[in-house]
Amino acid sequence: MRRWQGLVLASLFLCFKSLAIEAVVAHSLFYKDDGKKLKPYIEVYWQIAPNSLHFTEPVKGNIVAKVRTDISFMDEYGIVMKEDHYIMQTAEASTIEQARAQNILELQRYDLTPGKYKIKVRLTELIDTNSSYTFTDTFTVVPRTEKPVFAPLQLLDTSFASTTQSIFTKNGKVQLPLCANFADQNRKTLFYYTELYFPGTAMQQDVEYTVTTTVSKKPFESTIYKLQKTDTIAQSGIIPVSGKFGIDVLPSGNYYLNVTLKADGTTQCSQTLFFQRVNQKPVKPNADTSAGKQTDFQDMQVVDLSTTFVDKYTLPQVRAILKMLHPIATPVEKQSIQAFLDRPDFTYMRYFIYNFWKARNPANPKEAWDEYTQKIKDVNRQFSAPGTPGYESERGLIYLKYGKPDEMVEVQNEQGVYPYEIWTYNVLPQQSSGGMIMFYRPGFMMGDYRTLHSNIKGEIRNTNWRSVLYQTGTANNTMNSRAEQYFPGSK
Repeated sequence: MRRWQGLVLASLFLCFKSLAIEAVVAHSLFYKDDGKKLKPYIEVYWQIAPNSLHFTEPVKGNIVAKVRTDISFMDEYGIVMKEDHYIMQTAEASTIEQARAQNILELQRYDLTPGKYKIKVRLTELIDTNSSYTFTDTFTVVPRTEKPVFAPLQLLDTSFASTTQSIFTKNGKVQLPLCANFADQNRKTLFYYTELYFPGTAMQQDVEYTVTTTVSKKPFESTIYKLQKTDTIAQSGIIPVSGKFGIDVLPSGNYYLNVTLKADGTTQCSQTLFFQRVNQKPVKPNADTSAGKQTDFQDMQVVDLSTTFVDKYTLPQVRAILKMLHPIATPVEKQSIQAFLDRPDFTYMRYFIYNFWKARNPANPKEAWDEYTQKIKDVNRQFSAPGTPGYESERGLIYLKYGKPDEMVEVQNEQGVYPYEIWTYNVLPQQSSGGMIMFYRPGFMMGDYRTLHSNIKGEIRNTNWRSVLYQTGTANNTMNSRAEQYFPGSK
């Protein structure tokens, strides 16, 4: 049985009672040198809100909680390539208050081979199997080439030199990862870590190589608040790149952490990471410090969420709501939503949802959300398929984005043609004329449709839609095909 250590970390969770485990899971891909080549491995790490666990006292004075942990990695065909199962136990506490005050952090590493993967992490309490949490995500492992490249940037809760060996030890340091790319107002320092994989064959003589790390408002734009660090690279191999920035000057908002390798001033490779900051009282910067233009969430109103409509939602529900918002979100909002889905943070996700609707209806954000939920219900009723809620289906996304079509043609029985639908919109926001979109149902899909072709700006334009739709290569009577009537001569 593995045991968690009680760790003093900045809290990422609200103190509330839950009917299920509340957790935040993240992962980062790295490579190690086995003497012959670089082999990939993944770090999977997560935190659990202690207030969401059921603690027991099997031995008087020793209060613990036990969680079954199931981790699996499947390939793109659904075959399990690697799995791990074990029981974990929290640190023993003498009182329930101590048990609920501890922060619970876990990290595991697994060797992988190049390919596409789906990861699934399921946490289930032994005392109550209905209390569980499931995280899934997809990622791709690529083989290393003879070009320099950075590993994904990783934010850390803290990092310090240590001779003690543990799962958190790396390069002679204890590195406790942050499971969400979020820094609340109590966090004064941002620690970061990545690795530069620099093949010896790529390093040229008499060339100056530098690694620069910066904080900016948009990826790789100008540095703000003088948050920049530059180091010279003098060797090849696996090069740890780590450091820290004081972020008490950063007001609430969206930011990017950037790292760049340059050779004599020319960029060789780079990496960027989106993170968010809540800080209502930033330290005033020096007069000559570049602050950048305030955008995104810097004017965000931080409110007491317990008085708002988002208070009742659990972490799984909040994740689902973010997916529901994606079709109607702005490009910047979509970027934030994807960052939250990649590395959830319960607190800031709820702030995002509240401010999303407040921006659309300042007087009554709940009313705007309630109106949208009616559309979600309509979409789920019409377009849900086995394993896919309506709001995640391709027809559902279009319905939420543009509303109910002015005309909806359903074609089921054209000979030699897959079932398909054509939706027509007379008025669209992004183009002067109306537009149409065609969905079809491939033979391997049960009840759901995929987008095939459209003349709507920003949607799929498939010049080969006929070869996909007509099973025999062409319709038996092309002139009588409804698709040809709506898209005559369309390429």
